[in-house]
Amino acid sequence: MLKIAISIHNALQLPVMKKTRLVAGHRGGENSIKWVTIVEVLEDFGRLQPGEFLITTGFGLSENEEKLEVFHQLLKSKLLSGIAIYTSFYMKEIPASFIELANENDLPLIEIPTDINFSEITKAILEQIVNNQMHLLEQAENIHRELTNLILNDQSLTEVTERLAQLTSSHILIFNEFYDTIYSSDNDNLTWNPVNGDEIDISKHLIASLKRESKVNFTFKNHISTVYPIIAKQSCYGWIVMTKPEADWQELDDIAIEQAAPIYAMEFLKKQAIEETQLRIQSNFIEDIFNKNYINERIIIDHGLKLGYDLTLNQSVFHLTFKHPEKIDVNLTDRLYHLTDQILGQKKKQHLIQTKLNSIIFLTNVIGETKEEIYKHSISLAKDLLKNWTYYFPNVDLIIGIGKDYKQVDELGKSAQEAHYAVKLSDLVSKKVNIVHYDDLGMYDLLLEMERSGIPLMSIYEQHMSSLLSNKEIDLIETLDSYFKNNQSIQKAAEELYIHRHTLRYRLNQIEIRTGLDIKSTEDLLKLQLGVMAYKLVNILKKEP
Repeated sequence: MLKIAISIHNALQLPVMKKTRLVAGHRGGENSIKWVTIVEVLEDFGRLQPGEFLITTGFGLSENEEKLEVFHQLLKSKLLSGIAIYTSFYMKEIPASFIELANENDLPLIEIPTDINFSEITKAILEQIVNNQMHLLEQAENIHRELTNLILNDQSLTEVTERLAQLTSSHILIFNEFYDTIYSSDNDNLTWNPVNGDEIDISKHLIASLKRESKVNFTFKNHISTVYPIIAKQSCYGWIVMTKPEADWQELDDIAIEQAAPIYAMEFLKKQAIEETQLRIQSNFIEDIFNKNYINERIIIDHGLKLGYDLTLNQSVFHLTFKHPEKIDVNLTDRLYHLTDQILGQKKKQHLIQTKLNSIIFLTNVIGETKEEIYKHSISLAKDLLKNWTYYFPNVDLIIGIGKDYKQVDELGKSAQEAHYAVKLSDLVSKKVNIVHYDDLGMYDLLLEMERSGIPLMSIYEQHMSSLLSNKEIDLIETLDSYFKNNQSIQKAAEELYIHRHTLRYRLNQIEIRTGLDIKSTEDLLKLQLGVMAYKLVNILKKEP
């Protein structure tokens, strides 16, 4: 086992240590000596570092109770790898209290005779530590060189992962930024179950290593795992996780991961650059489709085939954005893009993605024998996207709008517009909804068609309802809206408005007086309902940039 440090047991085998005697703490024989410190007068141990091997004469310990107590605390501190005490100078023999505490805390306590020089012991141990360190650095350089050569010879990260596992005799998993495994030294197993299939929450260790921006080790069932974040340009692209039996672990393993992390980071950056180029090509292609910037349909279909996309299938446009875009930064939009692309890829769904400010638009094929089946398929896909997003970002509300399906390329721009309206008008369906298909808009579809045909929506409500808009004390439009949403139930509408039933009846009576319409009349009721819907729609469309 290769270590930078040297164990107490191995140190005692050195020729210079033959005359020494281990008097206590025998169970700490595998403690690692990371450095040697000689202290004549020990007044406090605040400056001592973990793993140091302390050599002392014990000067003043026998005569000073305060110094003796400090030394007792040191023996109990679990700080040092071991303590060596010269006898015959200031301490004729090692006190029984030292031996008792050393045994209790598995701290090797060594007796050194006076005919051995301090410098001989220090030199011998430090030579071993430095030699191990030099050998370790050589091994680290060899690992870095070998992994780098794989990349320079156009080998994939799969080969790099397998070779890293061979060099460290361990199991290697590479996680992406969404905590999913994307590479494994065991190609047939990308799941995190390294020991007997036991489930372990790896995500908390991934997060801990990212916060520290360095490695995190944890043990389970006689195994040890080392987690190291893959960071570049101040962003985390994933993690390397190495697992092996604890008895086989060596310091070279941690160094090997540190050497491998920059190699993975460079490959992820290269992959990102390729993705950005592909995204620009896809975005331009989608713009050409939506804006009909092509000579004929055959040309645009052939162009799609070159990009691996079949435009002859039934298509729908999905529009993903945030309910509170003012709180969103560009990093979250990037995350939304990568998560969407990853999930569609996993589902083997052909897709073209376009990123906008605080939103993602993608075109994909939808399947089903009937309109109802196609609708259900689209909603199911949106639910999967929403479920995955909520898992990673539970506090960031996402809304997904879905356009109708079309088979003709020249109608796909209409699907994009419908997906946009589905998002924009989602509150008209329900303020609690996160997924809206354009078909869910119901009568609003008719109003939008009228508006696109040049019929001013204001004319629909101003003729009969202008008298309701001037009332500043009570929002009679809101009263009507609640009345219609609750299927003209006085009880339910009153509860939603937090008013008494009699108050609601009074307001409805005022509406009849002001408009001259009778809510008991089917024809008048339809005029009021269309008027309310047109009024709400106009107010939303006014906010359109």
